[in-house]
Amino acid sequence: MKCTKNIVLASGSPRRKELLTQLGWEFEVIVSDCEETVTEKRPSRIVSQLSSQKAENVWEKLTDEQRQNCLVLGADTIVALDGLILGKPHTKDRAVEMLQKLSGNAHQVFTGVTFVWMDHDKKKTSTFYEMTEVKVASLSMAEIEDYVEKGDCLDKAGAYGIQNEFAPYVTEICGDYNNVVGLPLAAVYAQMKRCGLIRMSGPAAPAVVASGKIKGAIFDPDGTLADTLESITYCGNYAMQACRLPEIPKEKYRYFVGEGADTLIKRCLIYSGDDELKLFDKAYARYRIIFQEKCMYNVTVYPGMMETLQTMKANGIRLAVLSNKPHEQTLDVIYSLFGKELFDTVLGNRPGLAKKPSAQGVQEILRGWDMDPKDIMYVGDTATDMITGNAAGALTVGVLWGFRDRAELERHRAQEIVERPEELLGLI
Repeated sequence: MKCTKNIVLASGSPRRKELLTQLGWEFEVIVSDCEETVTEKRPSRIVSQLSSQKAENVWEKLTDEQRQNCLVLGADTIVALDGLILGKPHTKDRAVEMLQKLSGNAHQVFTGVTFVWMDHDKKKTSTFYEMTEVKVASLSMAEIEDYVEKGDCLDKAGAYGIQNEFAPYVTEICGDYNNVVGLPLAAVYAQMKRCGLIRMSGPAAPAVVASGKIKGAIFDPDGTLADTLESITYCGNYAMQACRLPEIPKEKYRYFVGEGADTLIKRCLIYSGDDELKLFDKAYARYRIIFQEKCMYNVTVYPGMMETLQTMKANGIRLAVLSNKPHEQTLDVIYSLFGKELFDTVLGNRPGLAKKPSAQGVQEILRGWDMDPKDIMYVGDTATDMITGNAAGALTVGVLWGFRDRAELERHRAQEIVERPEELLGLI
């Protein structure tokens, strides 16, 4: 594997340089000197905004010739504790104060990353973030003061470095360790692949020629484009724990999903014994809070899906996503996984739009495309998707790599059933 561009790191952080070196790629460092401006309030949006400012600042320093062959990578990391943002302390007194707050508590580390590059004379950008939860042991004042006196914490968000003498005080990590150090390598690599910035050895995806029968494809995201079961399970069980209910096995969530978050939580509560849904308001509120930040937890694109979508796109097939998730969260998930260029339309649930299995979302997409239902395939993995596609009058395709089985898809009149993403190419 190799990055197709010359990498420019818009940061002088030794930690980020060390981490990026682990990928085996050469890079140049040009430190951003922009005046950072924060207008966002959510930690994930703050780091995304700051990483974008850094990357754009360095991009402006490059010549037109340099831009043609460069990928600028900007990054920013912050620590958040119960909504309180903890940046770099700069003074020992401030460092002591921060560590007292972190002592005995779990906090979140957010890193935002922005890519800027040229693709066929067109400037492109991609911004994403990673969150890791870190739990710190209860620290004595002597331990805090001893650590601060070592002087290696004043330029670090949250006043600590997990890779140095603070390591013994970290009792639990949920997420990417490298993200806490300063750069989520796995997420950086995955995003490079999605943006077409990684060159791999081996044969390319086969080209096909569209027959003209199918002109567009609408995809359900969860269980069809990406395996989101870990994320849904994590967030669902977080809501159950908030209500002092036991965790629910992951396999049960396969049958709870598909009709929106409110229905998911109702099914979770009923499974847990709350038949009257007395805890619904509390559980649903907790789910929505955690899902804002953990909607990408261990989410992966199914093998072969990216290549299949790219081949469809290259052959003139229009692509869309239709989800029962809130619209803004749908955009966040799809753009994080696939970038902003692959799908022509991304539509989540919003006021005035009926959820699936209503065909209203499909109809709205088709109006924007000026197509008839017979021109498209609707691709999904559950009964809800089959009902949606059939109600719209599309070619309804069920997939077997998702959350449900063949029997359910056949029972709800899937017109085609495929076992691998590549088989979708044969239907166009």
